[in-house]
Amino acid sequence: MTQESTHVEDRPSTLDAHGLLIWARRSVEMLALHREEINALNVFPVPDSDTGTNLLYTMRAAVDRAEGEDAWIAEGGGTAGAREIAVALGHGAVHGARGNSGVILSQVLRAVGEAATFTVVDASTYRRALRTAVTLVDHALSDPLEGTIVTVLREAASAAARSSATSLVEVARAAADAGAEALGRTTTQLPALRRAGVVDAGGRGLLVLLDAMVEVLTGQTPERPEYVTPSEPATAAAAVAASGGDGRPGGAGAEGTCDAEGAGRGTRYEVMYSLTHSDDARADELRSALRMLGDSVVVVGDGGSDVNARWAVHVHTDDIGSAIETALPLGRVTEIRVTDMLDPTGDGGRGDSAGDTAGTAGDTAGTGGAARRGGPGGEPVVRRVVAVVPDGPLAELFAGAGAATVDPGEDGEGVVDAVLAVEADELLVLPNGELSRDRISALDAALRDAVGHALILPTGSVVQGLAALAVHDPTTTLSLDGFSMADAAAGTRHAHLVRAEQDALTLVGRCAAGDLLGVVGHDVALIETDAVEAVCALVDRMLSAGGELVTVLFGDEYDEAATESVLSRLRSAHPDIEVVGYAAGPGRALAHVGVE
Repeated sequence: MTQESTHVEDRPSTLDAHGLLIWARRSVEMLALHREEINALNVFPVPDSDTGTNLLYTMRAAVDRAEGEDAWIAEGGGTAGAREIAVALGHGAVHGARGNSGVILSQVLRAVGEAATFTVVDASTYRRALRTAVTLVDHALSDPLEGTIVTVLREAASAAARSSATSLVEVARAAADAGAEALGRTTTQLPALRRAGVVDAGGRGLLVLLDAMVEVLTGQTPERPEYVTPSEPATAAAAVAASGGDGRPGGAGAEGTCDAEGAGRGTRYEVMYSLTHSDDARADELRSALRMLGDSVVVVGDGGSDVNARWAVHVHTDDIGSAIETALPLGRVTEIRVTDMLDPTGDGGRGDSAGDTAGTAGDTAGTGGAARRGGPGGEPVVRRVVAVVPDGPLAELFAGAGAATVDPGEDGEGVVDAVLAVEADELLVLPNGELSRDRISALDAALRDAVGHALILPTGSVVQGLAALAVHDPTTTLSLDGFSMADAAAGTRHAHLVRAEQDALTLVGRCAAGDLLGVVGHDVALIETDAVEAVCALVDRMLSAGGELVTVLFGDEYDEAATESVLSRLRSAHPDIEVVGYAAGPGRALAHVGVE
């Protein structure tokens, strides 16, 4: 039976799908209005923090996903329910989460989706959503502490649970008022906040959303104190630094509960990425492993199932490569972003401006795949990884992992100029089997003349290039970085599938034009006629020598059904082996296979 929304003084006592979208859009507007205030509240370890920016970005991603869901359902002649919009908000937030606070926000939105009925969000839904959010956040955090956004969320949920009101308006007002009171107390709960004289930035952002709900339901925005820093941000930050420079009670660390969008003691980089093709058990395993590599660990899911599930991963660490490499056996890693928290704007630490600092893997200073280290005179040294790979899905895969990409074309013509056009002080080049020895020699000579600090790594295929890129560590020296990447490439056995152009005699027998040839290294190892059978047989052949991780890059001849058939068969035949697949687009090879 459809439940109709009732109105009190022309204001809804429940929210349907349309009302939920109004609340989400209003939350974006209010976060935009309060962004600089929230940024300023997060005063350490540098004054140009970005909690407000991260929350705003995450909420915008949620709204974009929900509006797309609403439009898609409308185009099909249907009408979206509150649950569908709420679930879309949660998925969008997890997929687009920025910063520790954004990851936490995504779980609040996910909880609304899990609690909502199909038609409306009512008082009981709101209570259940806040309670579920507390559970999700507590499970996701590495070390929840009081005095952060977690405290504000927990107190809001407790107040909603204590309220006996049957009206969503009253429950929302009780939650928001309790959240405001909890926010005011955060100044005394964390030493770093007490020294700076400010409330928690993430908690302030959450209060914006709680107040937006009250405003949508009542037409009036709750009155709140003016949450400002008592002094200039630089002064407050200096006070924090002078007393130890961390937000940890007893030096234990407050970040990890979204109090600070900055570094914990001894960690410089914020690493974020998405994990798919995994499950809750492996997400828990990843969370535990990351705790050994850094702090502020958050691993949260979007509530999806099977291949549609996605987890947002966040950690503060000095070991970027290991933080990413740890996840590779546990699922598919995408959308890698790395931020240098001591130089988030990429200005060498001057802190001239605040803003959205998230870049791509290895982009520790917002330079699009570059790593920065101090040069001889203190100036930043920019290191970039350049992958020679055809335009299309493969290039997008490398770019998503932080590399600059160069299309080799038909014969490698123009590669030298394209690589030299990449602005960097240090270069690591991944040929990926796309260049002849003569082209590599010409590139080497040009790099020695123009760059001076460059390494061409021995990646003989795109799968070896991906393996090398996964362990790229911009915090170490160029030589050590190159050695680790080359070692990872050498540890990846590679093969590819091509179509025979003519009748020929191979090491495994005679092939006819049009047959599929499985080439391991440089030798034909099998002949098949069916595309699915060919890839499965090729992987079986390679796993006969052992392996823990199989990566398959599927060309255009493999549609979604064929791709899923291959992956399903391989995972069933090799249950102890991690198997991942990516689209490769057009190319000379129908498919690439890598085994590590």
